[in-house]
Amino acid sequence: MSKITFYGNIISQPSRTVAWTLKTLGVEHEYKHTEFVKDTRSEEYTSKVNIFGQLPAIMVDDTPIAQSNTIIRYLANEHDKDGNILPTGDHLERAKAEEILDIAATNVRQSMMAAVAPIVVAPLLFGAEKPSEEEQKKLVEEVKKTFEKLNTKLGDKTYFTGDKLTVGDVQIYNELQTAATFLELDFADYPQLDAWYETVGANEVLTELSKEMFEAAAAMKESK
Repeated sequence: MSKITFYGNIISQPSRTVAWTLKTLGVEHEYKHTEFVKDTRSEEYTSKVNIFGQLPAIMVDDTPIAQSNTIIRYLANEHDKDGNILPTGDHLERAKAEEILDIAATNVRQSMMAAVAPIVVAPLLFGAEKPSEEEQKKLVEEVKKTFEKLNTKLGDKTYFTGDKLTVGDVQIYNELQTAATFLELDFADYPQLDAWYETVGANEVLTELSKEMFEAAAAMKESK
């Protein structure tokens, strides 16, 4: 069996989803906590793990794989023959689930980070000046537009593809969790999304990872 080494940081939204995938599928692996900037921009990391200096990444024996959705698909193909996190067998059902995974990485993440990065991440990690109050308000309004679109897409379903949790739900959850936490937002105006958020957040593995994230985020703030 291949040796898997996981490079991640619990504060990283996609890292949490890869961690959830590994834990949920019971995949044996070595975890290497990787600091933003200090580690991700080091010569060792960029030359051996991810040339773009991003998280998460895995090494499968000596082969590096980056991009969270690529990692998740690889792990599902290798370790999820029963379709616990992504459907197997029915290609249409699989495509529907992978659509949600890609929506998380493209539409949702871009929207959330367009606000979280300048308002929270850049000031905290790089000492950058925060945008003006007016600009912050505009950025947050764009985040809320994404909330509304997700609320509409969810409709009356329990999860985005129906009545079963998939990894796409987890990927979206982690993006929304970071935005809601650091931008101090809630989902009260989006009832379907609010109910979904509570349901997904009750997942045992996700609850454990969320606890670790909040503890790490508090420690990082104190250290700055």
